[in-house]
Amino acid sequence: MAGVTGIWAELAASIAVGTIAGGVTNAVAVWMLFHPHDKRFGFHGAIPKNKARLAKSIGRTVGERLLTANDIVHELHTAGLRSTMDSKLEAFFATLLEREWGPLGTLLPEAVATEVERSLGALGKPVAEAWTTEVNSDAFADRVRALITRVRGELAFVPVGAVLTPERRAELAAQAADLAEQVINESRKDDDRSARSRLGDIVLRIAGADRTRAFVERTVHDALGKAESRTWGELLAPVSDEEMVRWVLDAVRSPRAAQLAAGAAGGAARAVLEKPIGRLGRWLPEDAANRMASVASPALWDWLVAQVPGFLETLDVEGMVERKVLGFSTQRVEELVRKVTQRELDVIVYLGYLLGAIIGLTTFAVGRVF
Repeated sequence: MAGVTGIWAELAASIAVGTIAGGVTNAVAVWMLFHPHDKRFGFHGAIPKNKARLAKSIGRTVGERLLTANDIVHELHTAGLRSTMDSKLEAFFATLLEREWGPLGTLLPEAVATEVERSLGALGKPVAEAWTTEVNSDAFADRVRALITRVRGELAFVPVGAVLTPERRAELAAQAADLAEQVINESRKDDDRSARSRLGDIVLRIAGADRTRAFVERTVHDALGKAESRTWGELLAPVSDEEMVRWVLDAVRSPRAAQLAAGAAGGAARAVLEKPIGRLGRWLPEDAANRMASVASPALWDWLVAQVPGFLETLDVEGMVERKVLGFSTQRVEELVRKVTQRELDVIVYLGYLLGAIIGLTTFAVGRVF
């Protein structure tokens, strides 16, 4: 009986020793994957020792296999980004067209608005130079001559009254009075005027500015009224085409015309910044927002997909991942690895215990047989 008890004790001891040896061996092996973090007594954890190689391997794997252009494009298609982009574009165009926009100058940042105004204001000089160059060219004179010939032919049988309505006659008469007043005031500044001009000035002063203005306005209005029963062809018959061309060219080639062109450019620039934009949709059909989104979305999506390969070529994904991993502390790397592989590491330890027990049992059996 004592012999049987000794056999069972020997079996238990053999299995226990084998179990402990196998489990502890595997546990130490797992522990040495991460420890010691720094080299001690010639020992260094496998992962800390090869941290640089690990970082490079992870970076290469991510850059070459996990983050390829095809993978990203596939993810863009499956992640619902296209539908999200479509809805965002529709909302953007709806807001763009339906919102009441104020002046452009108030929408831009102050520094940008100031720079835009300065740049647009500087257009006056080049516009005046371009105007002068254009109107002094032979091609421009030919266009004016052709225009006068065409207009004169089209208006030959048109009654003057069809164009000069009573409201228009009153407006032209008022403009003529303004021009006459301006000419008189400018002429008074000339000290070299003749005695007749000075006498006329005295008469005008006696008559009074208001009476003079009323006289000019009434005279022009009556003259236009008498002409309304005639055709434009009859009215313009005494003036030849070449004379009219000369009048037009003299007017547009004058320094004053260049000044007006420069002033118009500056005024247009200011108007661009100061005039309220209003609701853009008032110029477009009701479904313009949806139609614009439906046209823009495919083009924008195709452009986005086409940019992915080039973007990845310029972006060093492998280097970014490698530097990121190298920047982690050894403890952080161990934590990341354990989060992913802890179950497997525990299985390795458990298998060590199991295999140790099996080896202990096998050793006992072999010892008993031989």
